[in-house]
Amino acid sequence: MKLRAVENKARLATALFVVALFLVIGLTLALYSQSRQELAVQRLRTARVEASLLAATLPDRVDDAALAGALQSSEIDGAAALYAPSGELVARASTLDRHREPESSWLGSRRGGRPNSSAAWTEQNFHIVEIPIQGRGLLVLARPVAGTTSPLIVYLFSYQIIALVFGLALAIILIRWLLRPYRRIVEAAQGSPVRPSAAKSESEFVVETFQALVGQLQENERELAHLHDLERKRAEKSERFNERLIANIPSGLVAISASGMVTSANVLAQEIFGAPEPSRQSATANSNELYPLAVDYRSFFTAAPGLIGLVGECLSRGTAFRREEVDVIHPDGTSRHLGLSISPVIDSLHNVEGALCLMTDITEVLDLRERMKLQEGLAHLGEMAAGLAHEFKNSLATIHGYIQLFDIQGANPLTPEDRHRTLDAMMTEIKLLTSLITDFLNFARPQQLSLSQVSLRSIIDDCIEEVRPGLDAAGVSIEVRGRFADLAGDESMLRRAFVNLLRNAAEAIEPESEERLIEVTGSIDTGTGRYAHVTIRDTGGGISSKDLPRIFIPFYTTKSRGYGIGLALVQKILVVHGGDVFVERSDESGTVFHCRLPLFQASPVKEKYQAVN
Repeated sequence: MKLRAVENKARLATALFVVALFLVIGLTLALYSQSRQELAVQRLRTARVEASLLAATLPDRVDDAALAGALQSSEIDGAAALYAPSGELVARASTLDRHREPESSWLGSRRGGRPNSSAAWTEQNFHIVEIPIQGRGLLVLARPVAGTTSPLIVYLFSYQIIALVFGLALAIILIRWLLRPYRRIVEAAQGSPVRPSAAKSESEFVVETFQALVGQLQENERELAHLHDLERKRAEKSERFNERLIANIPSGLVAISASGMVTSANVLAQEIFGAPEPSRQSATANSNELYPLAVDYRSFFTAAPGLIGLVGECLSRGTAFRREEVDVIHPDGTSRHLGLSISPVIDSLHNVEGALCLMTDITEVLDLRERMKLQEGLAHLGEMAAGLAHEFKNSLATIHGYIQLFDIQGANPLTPEDRHRTLDAMMTEIKLLTSLITDFLNFARPQQLSLSQVSLRSIIDDCIEEVRPGLDAAGVSIEVRGRFADLAGDESMLRRAFVNLLRNAAEAIEPESEERLIEVTGSIDTGTGRYAHVTIRDTGGGISSKDLPRIFIPFYTTKSRGYGIGLALVQKILVVHGGDVFVERSDESGTVFHCRLPLFQASPVKEKYQAVN
């Protein structure tokens, strides 16, 4: 196509556009004029009706006030006048603003006409209506013409003129804009490897240049497609590797959407909880995949009710759970123990999009732990039996010695007072043996918790008051600080445990110690908020590293007096409550015992104690 032909066609399009625009302007003016005439006729008819209604509402005697009241009651916006049959003005009233009222000459043009006929016309921007009233004269009503000489036609005509000018300018700009790419194409083609010749027109030269460029682009496209195919294969290989890596980790993995649907689970998770039949068949066919699912998490985790509650809280509140343990009970009666972590999936707006559950079957680990505990318990039982036998041996030896005193014959028989003291000493040893047996039985007997809501601070204060006489006698001061929780527990058992710890702390402070202080500190977990903590620190000489692993073994003691049952009883009470006790630090500056109790007591921990645990 030649450049000149393109310009001619553009000029023709511009001319057609201008003609069409003038036709639209003419048609618009004609329609506007017709509509305006029809509207004026309609308004005159409306004025006649209003004048008739006004005449009907006039009283017998009419003055200016009565006429004004009639206008207002009829809600007519205009001016009215009543003339007697002789042509004399009877009354005149108006509801218009003063600057909008018609001139006084607006009535004179028709008063000499026919008084018994009605008439209507438009004059001075008012619709004027004459209504004869039989026997009373002539009623004249003038209403302002709404929108008189509206500038709408002026605005419309001005707009169309502006549109015409703008259209012409736009057409010129459009022509230049349409031709500019063509000129640029010609200029670009002149810089290509294809050389122009006199035998070729501009269009042929441009076409030949573009054919060469298209060939080069097609070659580049084939190369890009090859590279894209390599990248796609690499991405698919990486995706398959990631899926198989997730599917073959030695832990169960379950992905849950925000709506509570299990979207995918690896083979181990499906084996633990029992997958639907289609997924199970596919898992049998290929065990190295991460299978999509569409099942509610409550149905998927039916065998583990505890896990359902954890997942629900994670989805609703975004709570993360770490190192939780739940039991899975299958329909055939077998059970598994799972260790798991649940993490919420959070988007950029901190909304929960789902949850990811990672679980490990720790049934064998727990069995091994129980066997190790049993072996450790048997070893502790041996040590406890040795300590118990040692105490019995000492007491029996003492009793045997006293009995031998009764068998002495000869020169130095026992006096009655000596015999009485000997019998008292024997009874004391027997009472000690009885107390030893009682403590042992109390320790070995399963404890039944009587749970109630208790305040740890109140328990600590009561325990301090109980041991205060001994503390004052030993010159030991005590300080309480921190935050103590209210929780469910057995108040009497907890009081017994903390009394033992406070007495041990006081006894651990040597008489020659410069600082004689016991510190009791309370705290509550932040974040998860699952445990309350109480630490008891003394300023004694500490526990030796040799004795530290054995301090919770019953009847093991390094004291010159006592049976070594106190710390074992403390440990048992706290474990039965679902908590624990351990030595946080022990050195020359003193020892810190750390007690931990759960804030929410679901049910007492079932005891598995024999004699020691």
